[in-house]
Amino acid sequence: MPRTYADALSWLYGYADFERDAGIGGGPPFERGLQRTAGLLDALGDPHAGLRIVHVAGSKGKGSVCALVASAAEAAGLRIGLYTQPHLHSFRERFQIDGRPIDRSPFVRLVERMRDAVERTRGETSGLPTTFEISTAMALAWFQVESVDLAILEVGLGGRLDATNVVTPDVTAVTTIVREHTRLLGDTLPEIAREKAAIAKPGVPMLVSDQSPEVLNAIRQVAETAGADVRVAPSLQTEPGASWRDGRATTVARDPHSWDALPLGLAGPHQARNAGLAYAICRALGDRGVPIPRDAIRAGFGAVRWPGRLELVGRNPPVVVDGAHTAEAIEVVVATLRQQLRLRRGPVIFGALRDKSVRRMTEALRPFATQLIVIEPGHPRGLKAGDALAQVHHVVHAATASGAEEALALAREKVRPGQAVLAIGSLAVAADVRAAAGLAVEVDPPVLTGS
Repeated sequence: MPRTYADALSWLYGYADFERDAGIGGGPPFERGLQRTAGLLDALGDPHAGLRIVHVAGSKGKGSVCALVASAAEAAGLRIGLYTQPHLHSFRERFQIDGRPIDRSPFVRLVERMRDAVERTRGETSGLPTTFEISTAMALAWFQVESVDLAILEVGLGGRLDATNVVTPDVTAVTTIVREHTRLLGDTLPEIAREKAAIAKPGVPMLVSDQSPEVLNAIRQVAETAGADVRVAPSLQTEPGASWRDGRATTVARDPHSWDALPLGLAGPHQARNAGLAYAICRALGDRGVPIPRDAIRAGFGAVRWPGRLELVGRNPPVVVDGAHTAEAIEVVVATLRQQLRLRRGPVIFGALRDKSVRRMTEALRPFATQLIVIEPGHPRGLKAGDALAQVHHVVHAATASGAEEALALAREKVRPGQAVLAIGSLAVAADVRAAAGLAVEVDPPVLTGS
C-alpha cells in the first residue's frame, strides 16, 4: 500500500498514461475504457450515482468553462467539486473542492481505495485501467465522500469513449471544436464534433458554443439521436479593452438578460465565447433545480481564477504565461496582448510537446516575438530544445536555454523598455515559467513509476 504522497503518485503513474506517453497496461486509450471505469466505480459502490453533475467536452476552452461555472456556483453558496486536467504543478490540482486542491493525506487514502478496487477488478476481461480512468473514479469517489452539491467534470479526450462518460449529468456542454487528435477522433471537424457530442444523454440539455454550421449540425445529429435538446449559447458581448487585476487579464462583459456590466476574470475573444457558454450552463442548472442566481454569476465570473492562461507572473518587465499549444490559440493570445492589453512585442520563451506543429506555432508568434528563447518543457513528451530550434530558426532570431530559470533570466536581460516577455507553447512551459517566477506553491516530487 502507498504510505506517502510520492508512493501514491508512483503507483498511479505506473498505469498507462497517454497524456505522459508512459506506464503499462490499458491498451489503446479508448479500448474498453468505459467498461474499465464502470468496473472501478462498481467496486467503489457507484459513488457517482447520487451526484449532480455538469459534463463538459470540446477542443478548446473546456477548462475555462468549467472554472467559470465552478466559480459562479461557489458564489451561489454551493459546495463544488471540480475535476480537470492537465495540472500545472501538482496532480492534486485536478481534484478541487471550492477552489482548493485535495490535500496529500486524503489523496493517499483515495489511492489506497483505488488500489483495492483495481485488484478486485483486474481479473475481468476489460484489462488494466489507465491512469486517467483511475483518477476519474477517484474524483467521483472523493466528491461523494465530501458531499458536494455539484460536480463539474472536464472530458479528457474525445467524449464518446472518455472515462468521464460513465456519468448521468444534469447538463452537458460542448465548447469550440478544432482539428485535434485526428488519429483517434477523425480527420474532419464534423467527425471530431460527433465524437465529442456523444456525451449527450436522454432528456439532458446540451449547451454548445456558437461555431460553424457544419459543426453545429454534426452535434445536433448526435444529440437528437440520443434524445438531448441542443441549445446554442452566443458569446458574451465584451468591452474592447482589458486590464490586469491580481495577475489576471480581466475585461467587462454584458449580462445577456439585463445588459448590466458583468466583470470577467478572463480576457480575449475566446473567453467571451467560453463565458457565454458558462452563463448558459448556469441558467440551465437553475432549470434543473440547482439555482445559480445572476448576482452569483456576476460575482463568480469576476472572481474566477484559471492559472496559466494569460497570467501575469512578473511586472518589471511584464512577464505573461499562457498554455496555448496550437497556432490558432497562439494567434488569439498575441492579438489579445497587443490589442486589448496594449503590450508591446518582446522576447518569447517557447517550448512544445513532440506531437505539435512547431513551425506553425512559431509563425503565429511572429507579430509579437522579437526573439525566441527555446526550452524543453518539463513534460515526458517535451520536444528537446535543439530539435525545436531546428524548426524555428527561419522565423525569428532564436536561441536555446537549459531551462525555464535560465530562459527567464535571459528574457529579462534582452527585453527593452516598454516591452513584455511571453512564455507560451505548452501548459508545461507556462508551469515551468510560473515556477521560475516563484508562483508555484508546491511542485510534485519526481517519482519512479511501477504498478
